[in-house]
Amino acid sequence: MQKDSSKAQKITPGKVYVKRLQDWSADNIVNDAVLRAWQHIEPMCGFISKNSFAAVKLTFGEEGTSGYIKPVWLAGLLDSLKKKTENVFMAETCTLYREKRSSAVGHLYVAAGHGYSLDKTGVPIIIADGLHGRDGQNIPIRGEHFESVKIARGICESDSIICLSHVTGHMQSGFSGALKNLGMGCASRQGKLLQHAGTLPEITVEKCIGCSACMNVCPANAIGIAKKKAILVKERCIGCGECTVACRPGAIDIKYDENVVKFQEKMVEYALGVKEAVNSRIVYLNFLEHVTKNCDCMSKEEAPIAPDIGILCSMDPVAIDKASIDLVGIDRFKEAFPGIDPLAQIRHSEKIKLGAGIYELVEI
Repeated sequence: MQKDSSKAQKITPGKVYVKRLQDWSADNIVNDAVLRAWQHIEPMCGFISKNSFAAVKLTFGEEGTSGYIKPVWLAGLLDSLKKKTENVFMAETCTLYREKRSSAVGHLYVAAGHGYSLDKTGVPIIIADGLHGRDGQNIPIRGEHFESVKIARGICESDSIICLSHVTGHMQSGFSGALKNLGMGCASRQGKLLQHAGTLPEITVEKCIGCSACMNVCPANAIGIAKKKAILVKERCIGCGECTVACRPGAIDIKYDENVVKFQEKMVEYALGVKEAVNSRIVYLNFLEHVTKNCDCMSKEEAPIAPDIGILCSMDPVAIDKASIDLVGIDRFKEAFPGIDPLAQIRHSEKIKLGAGIYELVEI
């Protein structure tokens, strides 16, 4: 059992179960491993009842990349869920940035292109925040940054959530797992904007080549070109960070200061809002496979930063993310994004009583 907090003795450790899997080349073997992990945690999911609405929350990946959970890996899990209720569906929300997934229509096209269609999975997809991401609902919480959060209405109207997260790094939180999948992935567009507010990039003029790549991806029209150099209109910037990824010369960076910590804290307060919305009826599976520097929203191929490990499952989002960080190795995430402490989100999650940052790891 891992302990790293001075208050560890006052916190009940979360149970995290791990199914080791190093070879992900055979889809049937991965499917069996996912099913095995699910069957281990399923007896704890008595809240998934007949005719209830069960949302399978995951990310379909961006167009042009293979960094996402493959639908063929979920066949056994989905079949098991459909035996519990006919109302199983996959849920996602619109993105802030200007790729196809910024609308429900484009999102469905990308999902289908990656094998997520009704005829292939037997499960429909609902873009939970509507056609343009504006369909949200206020959920009261007791956070330090928010008194209420704006969660996608389709998430709020669900009876339970099966949260499937592909673990990666992230340019603003350092680590992306269950907490980000809930906090950012279940927020409406306005909720996403509120989380990003205050985390702004900076342009190093000397490195800028005036290629306009940053301007083309900016969802807020906050970047322009003057005298063959990019300029940022901070009053318009929403802090989404897309420009930092698009900039090949490395002329745009996010200033890693207290605002990045605030972003992580806001993100987990949104995760708390999702938990409140469905009365804690959530189960978590983290996929530690092809762990890359950036998250699945990036439309480019990336090499992994760590070996494949397996599948984790838990009823505690904080414990499963802390276990994921430890198994991959926190130094790998810190090397990818120097200056970002991925544990800031874990500490704030404990503070707002979202879950436990200590855990008991059980092999299955």
